[in-house]
Amino acid sequence: VADEPSCDIFEHLEHVFLAIFTCEQVIRCVALQRAFFMGREKFWNLFELAIVLLCWVDIAFRQITAGGPTYPTSASLAKIMNLPRFARVLRLWRVAQFMSSLQTMVALISNSVPSLISVFVVIFSIVFLFSLILTQGVTDFVRTAPASPHAASMDSEMIECFGSLFSTMYSLCQAMMGGRNWAEFVKMLSPVGWETAVTITAFIFFTTFSVVNIVMGVFVDSAIHMSNSYRLAVLEQKGRHREQTACQLLKLMLHMDSDQDGSITAQEFMAAMERQDVQALLAALEITTVDASIFFRALDANGDGLVDLFEFVDGMTHFKGDAKSSDIQMLLVYVRNLVDLCRIHFGDSAGPP
Repeated sequence: VADEPSCDIFEHLEHVFLAIFTCEQVIRCVALQRAFFMGREKFWNLFELAIVLLCWVDIAFRQITAGGPTYPTSASLAKIMNLPRFARVLRLWRVAQFMSSLQTMVALISNSVPSLISVFVVIFSIVFLFSLILTQGVTDFVRTAPASPHAASMDSEMIECFGSLFSTMYSLCQAMMGGRNWAEFVKMLSPVGWETAVTITAFIFFTTFSVVNIVMGVFVDSAIHMSNSYRLAVLEQKGRHREQTACQLLKLMLHMDSDQDGSITAQEFMAAMERQDVQALLAALEITTVDASIFFRALDANGDGLVDLFEFVDGMTHFKGDAKSSDIQMLLVYVRNLVDLCRIHFGDSAGPP
């Protein structure tokens, strides 16, 4: 049990974190306004808001009941008010959505629940069957065993572990999961007969080398299947993202194409680059431009002075985002090839490679 100063420290920390969470909810509510209650994450927002409000009610309840008499009703209400503390653990699920590895692990665990239920049913059936055999054998032995002080002490321990169906199932679960050495049970049941030793040995052998390995195989297969499904989901998400980017680029081209002929001239491009709405769309697509004329020549792949839909979408896709190391390496290769061509045609005066 923690001492009183430690409890006070944790209580103060709880108040500090609750104040931070309250400020977070207020800022989110002011920033999102109606989207806080009607947006895509409205259920998460309402859930977190309810947790914060219940935590404040919990603090108020503890302040009111502090130092006063304790009644059964107040104790029950205190247990109910502790539920928000456990509900705060569910916030980890929201954090897991932004961490791919943690999200994969949580998805694997949640999707393995049906297989886990089937495994529990199989293991319960096996333990129940062997428990019936052992309980019946121990019951018959205790009824027919001669009365003696030594036999009475042995029978009491035997009855404690194998005297009922539930106690026998509990003992077999201990032997199966390592809670107790199964050799102790074999020695304990040796007066009953060799049949009990064979039964326990067969149970341990069957559950260890058959059931457990099969269960592990089922879980591994389920994990592999879920991992492949997750990869397919990621690929589908990337495909949808590319489609959304193409739609945004098409919208951007329609803004630039003033005569709506399906292609952009240099004059239309220069005029569109001066507009605030076009600059906002480029910023939303993470496309930065320095010189509009150079940018237009880079988009005009065939050099005809017009940028059609295919050239616009393909060129803008390459300009989207930051430059990667592979892009820089490819640029260095092209520069070296260009320098080599210049040296071949103009001699060594073209410069170093």
